[in-house]
Amino acid sequence: MFEKNTIIFFLTVVFTIFFVNMSCARVVNDETGRRINIIDAPHRIVSLAPGITETLYALSLDDEIAGVTTFCNWPPAAIKKTRIGGFTNPSIEKIVSLKPDLIIATADGNRKDTVKQLERLKLPVYVTNPSNTNDVLRSIKNIGEITNREKEANNLVGKLQKRLNAVAYQIRHKKKPRVFFQIGLEPVITAGKGTLINEVIERAGGINVAGDDVANYPRYSAEGIIKTSPEIIIFAPMVNDKEFAAVKKFWQKFRELPAVKNNKIYPMNADLINRASPRIVDAVEKMSKILHPDVEFSR
Repeated sequence: MFEKNTIIFFLTVVFTIFFVNMSCARVVNDETGRRINIIDAPHRIVSLAPGITETLYALSLDDEIAGVTTFCNWPPAAIKKTRIGGFTNPSIEKIVSLKPDLIIATADGNRKDTVKQLERLKLPVYVTNPSNTNDVLRSIKNIGEITNREKEANNLVGKLQKRLNAVAYQIRHKKKPRVFFQIGLEPVITAGKGTLINEVIERAGGINVAGDDVANYPRYSAEGIIKTSPEIIIFAPMVNDKEFAAVKKFWQKFRELPAVKNNKIYPMNADLINRASPRIVDAVEKMSKILHPDVEFSR
């Protein structure tokens, strides 16, 4: 009799939790137009991209983060979270083992196959799709909405927009220097039209010499670099290109370039400018300071 009552009690609890969760669920469209069911206040969230992880922390969702990728290194607390694998090749088994009630991915980086596999397992996957700073702010609001942090998201977006407006005001009458943004050392890769990097350069008051290139990350030959005649070169190292001295030495082959002639070659944190997170505004401010040293920003 005792065992029978225990089983009945257990089943009652399970079904109660199930129906409560279902009653609290809502249907939302993610940023790619997919319709998904999400419970009102997810408490086990898996992030599939560093920028998403940074956004979750900025919205004070520290305790709700159940898993992150191996590339999620900011803020420092993210390093201690359970790792679910790489950006493009996360472990589906590991994700499932974390029993997430929300997974957040990004269209620019996460593979469609990953999203489809998680869908087949009936796991809710919300996909963000930011391609510029306005989209980043929109994604922050959307993530706030689906995680029950709407107020925090609106406050954060308001502060970020205010900072972007301050940059725009300070550079409004300044001459725009020509900028070559170097991502790789050999081969030399830069950022073209349609990238966050391109927009950061423009918002910071510069002209991206590759801004009309339809390829997102085109390679440039020596002749192509000389033709662009950049006044400023900014280098964001990839994983194996950490030595800035080697970069400066590389550019000595192009002494005729204004940027080399005037020693205007600067490093920049790749994580800061590549990630669709609140820190993209930090990137705009830092870039603006490089292009226009006399600007001043207060927090």
